[in-house]
Amino acid sequence: MKYLFQILFLSALCWMMLAPATSDANPFLRDITSQGNQAYQQEDYARATQEYLKAQDIEPLSAQLRLNVGASYYRQKEYEKASEEFQEATRADNPQTAASAYYNLGNSKYQIAKRDFEAGMVSGASQSASQDAAGKYVKQLEECIIDYQESLKRNSADQDSKFNIEMIRREIKNLLRRQPQQNQQQQQQDQKDQKEDSQKQQDQGQQNKDQQQKQEKEQQQQSGDQQDPNKKQDQGEQEKQDNQGTPTPQPAAAERTQTPSPQENKEDKASEQATAQPTKMLSISEEMARNILDNLPETRQRIRAKKRTHAEKDW
Repeated sequence: MKYLFQILFLSALCWMMLAPATSDANPFLRDITSQGNQAYQQEDYARATQEYLKAQDIEPLSAQLRLNVGASYYRQKEYEKASEEFQEATRADNPQTAASAYYNLGNSKYQIAKRDFEAGMVSGASQSASQDAAGKYVKQLEECIIDYQESLKRNSADQDSKFNIEMIRREIKNLLRRQPQQNQQQQQQDQKDQKEDSQKQQDQGQQNKDQQQKQEKEQQQQSGDQQDPNKKQDQGEQEKQDNQGTPTPQPAAAERTQTPSPQENKEDKASEQATAQPTKMLSISEEMARNILDNLPETRQRIRAKKRTHAEKDW
């Protein structure tokens, strides 16, 4: 049992007929698979799977039924389940059945490999992730080659297996040849992205710095306005006076006093010193006081006059 198989993304297609397994030598097997074969021909693969599973419950050791169940799963793109059925069918005693089982097992594994590789090579994947996906893909393709070789061992005339082996080997070769170029392109893209990210970070940092400086300046201005709320008013009044001509300031009435001359200051100072120093009181006797008075010029004259007067009086 063989069927259509797309071996490579851009390679030629290898066409094979897909038909459910039948056995003319086993009428019982033909009868229990008839409903499934009919659904399969109508491309109703879900119903075909159910009918084949019912028949498998009746004949669980049939390798041909395993091939049919695997083929219906494959058509529904359930490649893991198909691989399990084909793997069981490779134990068939019939070499032709085993060869078909290995061939279809290689096909299922290839579909799984292609799906995983495409998922790992999504846009934006890192270089290491791309390399890991490519390395895994190559190993899976090598496993497919082993299955096709097993098919050829049991059926050396199987040209489809030979064709698929050559296509997969060519695909591996092209992949390994493209890998260094892809790595270089990826490195260049990574460097470009890194440079752009660095430039964005620098621009963002400069914007943050400018914003911070602007905020600090506004805070300083607000702080200055709070400390001197009348500053703007004083400046406005000063500008107004400058524009109108500022008159010479006159002292207040209490302050308009004539500045004393140096001589007056000196006399006032001496007067203050004299006033400030208390008069010293001398204690003298009456006799001494008379002597002092007698020695005064006027006192002596008056005394002399009195004496003369008394002398001239006629007692």
